[in-house]
Amino acid sequence: MCRLGAFRIQLNWLRYLLIGWAVVAAAAACGPRTRPGVAPFPAYRAAADDLFQRAERSYGLKAYEEALALFGDYMARYPEEPLAPAALMKIGAIHSLQGNPARARLAYTQLISEYPASPLGAEAMVETLRLLTLEGDYREVVARAPAALQMMSTPGQRLRALSLIGDAYMGLEAPLDAVAAYTGAMKMARPAEQEAVAAKLRAALMRLTAEDVQALAARRDDRLPMDYLLFQAGILFAREGRPREARVLLNAFTERYPTHSQTPLAAQALADIAKAGPREWVSLGALLPLSGSYQAIGQKAMRGLELAVSHHNARGTPPQVRLILKDTASEAATTVQALQELDRENAAAVIGPLVHAEAAAPEAQRLGLPIIAITQKDQLAGLGPYVFRNFITPKAQAQSLAAFAVGRLGITRAVILFPDETYGRTFSALFREEFQSRGGQILDALAYSPEAVDFSPVIRKLLNFARRVPKENRPGDVAPRVPETRRRSLEEKDYDLEFDFEALFIPDEPKKAGMLVPQLSYHDVRGIQLLGTNLWSSQALIRYAEAYVQGAVMPEGFFPGSPDPQTVQFVSSFEETYQEKPGIIEAIVYDSARMVLEAVGRPEVRLRGDIAAHLRRPEGFSGVTGFSRFDDTGEVQKTLRILQVRGRRFIELD
Repeated sequence: MCRLGAFRIQLNWLRYLLIGWAVVAAAAACGPRTRPGVAPFPAYRAAADDLFQRAERSYGLKAYEEALALFGDYMARYPEEPLAPAALMKIGAIHSLQGNPARARLAYTQLISEYPASPLGAEAMVETLRLLTLEGDYREVVARAPAALQMMSTPGQRLRALSLIGDAYMGLEAPLDAVAAYTGAMKMARPAEQEAVAAKLRAALMRLTAEDVQALAARRDDRLPMDYLLFQAGILFAREGRPREARVLLNAFTERYPTHSQTPLAAQALADIAKAGPREWVSLGALLPLSGSYQAIGQKAMRGLELAVSHHNARGTPPQVRLILKDTASEAATTVQALQELDRENAAAVIGPLVHAEAAAPEAQRLGLPIIAITQKDQLAGLGPYVFRNFITPKAQAQSLAAFAVGRLGITRAVILFPDETYGRTFSALFREEFQSRGGQILDALAYSPEAVDFSPVIRKLLNFARRVPKENRPGDVAPRVPETRRRSLEEKDYDLEFDFEALFIPDEPKKAGMLVPQLSYHDVRGIQLLGTNLWSSQALIRYAEAYVQGAVMPEGFFPGSPDPQTVQFVSSFEETYQEKPGIIEAIVYDSARMVLEAVGRPEVRLRGDIAAHLRRPEGFSGVTGFSRFDDTGEVQKTLRILQVRGRRFIELD
């Protein structure tokens, strides 16, 4: 009995022990994952995924601050979950979008170091290289290049990395190394991607010195397609007018690859170089809206271009110029496509576009193709050394008018009357800045409603700057065309008004100015120099207020009646050719084309880069639209012509 009892006790003890182990095992299965490689409890994973999706939704809605907080919360709570690398990529992207590249790089560095097996590591490294390049830390990009390339697992990743490494070498003024990087990128590029890389490769090749070319010709590198590189570089140098470098590269190509399919073309190019003399022809491209909404303006511009090329070729001095016209159809996408066609057709430079310049200009800079946009839009300044803008800008008008008012008329005090809308406010601010920078004083700037027809309220404010002085017997003071009853009224007063200001600047269109100016005289505001914008250069102003605008002064971009010999010849040739007078569009396009044609006519100008450098020369250019000079940002600085109302016509002042 005792043994049987003892056995039963042991059996019960074992049963309880087994039950205890089962409870512990079940409890362990319910706990969170604490070690890598152990599958988490589904509820834990679901909470992590829900948080990530909330963060993704905020990111998609561009609620970046909220998304950043949610992704950060995810990393703090679930650093071992599979989506942690993706969360770090999004954190880096948000910091990058918010202009915090250093914080973005920290997120990418954390991803690379803490999740080395993640396929997103390569993407993080590419983004790191991109940010370093944007920050101008080119040496760091080059230092990281070997390790970065080892991380890249797809052709697309290697393409982007090599392209950024090439950009860094260009920033370090090492074009030969950049050529190697871009050539490697070309190997990885799909057909749709090749043009962008090829443009960078062409730009790097054009920066090579004679010594660099010799080194490239002697280079043997199994990692690069040297046959492609030598042939393409040789043809490019031949096309760009650098025969010495072209011979070195093409000779190296034909000697090294005698059976290559391109060897006959290389041999032909070498033969052409051997017999070539000075350049006989160059191509000038043009982007004009010859159809679509702006067709009428495009036709005007085409006439100015045709006349400029005709005048250049008529002189008979090389090179002759071939004009390549491209219709932009008044559409942005077509404009960019047409620009790319001009690049492939080897245009030396491009005049235009007149519309959608903001779309074409970055592409022209990327292609290394000089472009002179004819537009008032000011988003182009500083895009790069190949982008220029030539047009009559509000700033140029304010500069020329203020300089004439202070320097030639001796005006030191002025008041501005302006319509309270964009045009009026823009010119008011610009004229104030330019007038004061020359020592003048703006006593007040008074706004009126653009819909106003009665300007008495604003004109009366001018009387705050007036004082009465006894009238002398000066019958000539009253304008002869003022109605008789009004003239008698004025003559009955025994005083005149003298004002503390000497000039009124009124930036408004001619109809409104023609309504406002006579009301000045009605309120005894007389003897004041009137200043306007180029809109005043219109017969409409004289029709509305001939008697009251005598002596008024305004800037103008082009004046067909100018006695300037260049303008006389241009107007005469234009009228003879097209049986009508030219306007501002024809004139400014004519001048823009002549700037380029003057550059290509110089023997030392052989490359597109030479043309761009010539356009920036400090000597500037004197043309039918006045004196023009491009600054370092590609923005034109113009000295405009100054016109004055005399009787029923306008005359140009010296």
